[in-house]
Amino acid sequence: MSVQSVREFISRHLAASTGLAALGAALDARASGVPLDPAIAARIDDLLTALGAGNALDEVNAADALPLLAELRVTLGSDAKLLYPQTRSIGWTHPEPELLQAAGDTSAGFAHGLTHVVAPALDGLAERLGKPGAAFLDIGVGVAGLAIALARLWPELRVVGIDTWQPSLVRARTNVERAGLRTRIELREQRAESLEDDAAFDLAWVPLPFMSEQVIPATLQRARRAVRPGGWALIGLTKPGPDPAMAAVVRLRTTMWGGPLLSTGNAEHLLRDAGFTEVVSLPTPPGSIVALVAGRRPA
Repeated sequence: MSVQSVREFISRHLAASTGLAALGAALDARASGVPLDPAIAARIDDLLTALGAGNALDEVNAADALPLLAELRVTLGSDAKLLYPQTRSIGWTHPEPELLQAAGDTSAGFAHGLTHVVAPALDGLAERLGKPGAAFLDIGVGVAGLAIALARLWPELRVVGIDTWQPSLVRARTNVERAGLRTRIELREQRAESLEDDAAFDLAWVPLPFMSEQVIPATLQRARRAVRPGGWALIGLTKPGPDPAMAAVVRLRTTMWGGPLLSTGNAEHLLRDAGFTEVVSLPTPPGSIVALVAGRRPA
């Protein structure tokens, strides 16, 4: 490919790339209530209209805007790190508070689906999470976005969140304190493969895209022991999908995050090998880049 061809490639895709950033600015104004500078707002409207998204936010309120904005911030913020050798690394090692919080806001959006879709689909899980003494293990707790959201949705739920990344845990402690949930959410600096809990949780969340492939078998074995008999482990993994370009994006991001590229069949085998039964792949919305697989600790 010649230099001119590269320039043409950039030109073809630059409008869409800038359009996502412009959409993010519009979402931020909606979510934060801080209006855009009128001159910038006019140019953003022009660009979004040219891209066919001029009225995209007409029915989006502030609550709707936040998870969409968080997803864009995580995506564009982490993608920008590909541009420099000192930030082009494998693994979740981002120190920027804004990027870490955006990742937490994104994960918080999963709490609704877990509560209203996943839990009812797994035998006995919804009943367990609603009972006094219910407990959730959040592996890779990050800034505690999911932990806080679930604690609010399930008033009886106690959460233990573990992570090894200090910048995330520092922000997580602040977030938990501000949410008034310090007595219900315990945060630990701990590796998943070194868990010592035994029959302590009703549900364990295991996000494989942020784990090296080498530690996954030991992590799942520890998670099985940590879950109460009859309780569940829920695995999250990336799903490239049929579109070649989007599939390549998903594979790139999974590698950047430090995780392996696994199919749902691979995940099912890993759960069975770790001693889980009733292993099942759960349906996800069309176009979703996330797959979910669950397994149960035998009663």
